[in-house]
Amino acid sequence: MKLRGKEKAWLKKRAHKMPVTVMIGDKGITENLIKSLEDNLVAHELVKASIAHPDKNVRAEFSKELAEKTGATIVNTLGKTVLFFRVNNENPIISEQLGKI
Repeated sequence: MKLRGKEKAWLKKRAHKMPVTVMIGDKGITENLIKSLEDNLVAHELVKASIAHPDKNVRAEFSKELAEKTGATIVNTLGKTVLFFRVNNENPIISEQLGKI
């Protein structure tokens, strides 16, 4: 899903006080990690993840790979924190409000 500037800004504002719900450790991307991100995207649509790896290029690759494997959009990356968004058509919590922007 391609997000416009206003939509990204609104999602970032909404995620500001959200806790990190997905932690990506030294093992990198595993099946359990993908399942965890999937479950969180289904439940919340907007997910904040933290990547522990010290290299920013590796973190960028992890983010990109996770977005591809889950069908999510990367809204923002700030340091070791990445914000993912994916519409849940069955339970549109955030995407319903996002459509009004």
